[in-house]
Amino acid sequence: MADSSAKRIREARKRQHREMKDERKRLRKEGLLGHDNSGLFLPGEKAREVVDLHKPAPDPVPPKAPEPPAP
Repeated sequence: MADSSAKRIREARKRQHREMKDERKRLRKEGLLGHDNSGLFLPGEKAREVVDLHKPAPDPVPPKAPEPPAP
């Protein structure tokens, strides 16, 4: 099968995608890129605050005992 220009373009696009992925991985490893794994943000875009859903809830405040009536 002959090597077509469309095939070369597809292969170049795949190679460029792999290189970008490797670069993001390297930046993340060096701590220069956030560890946002939600998939909602583009690489380099400012990440939003992450809320820890697995953090234990604070202890509820016990109800106060009723005061005795004044004479």
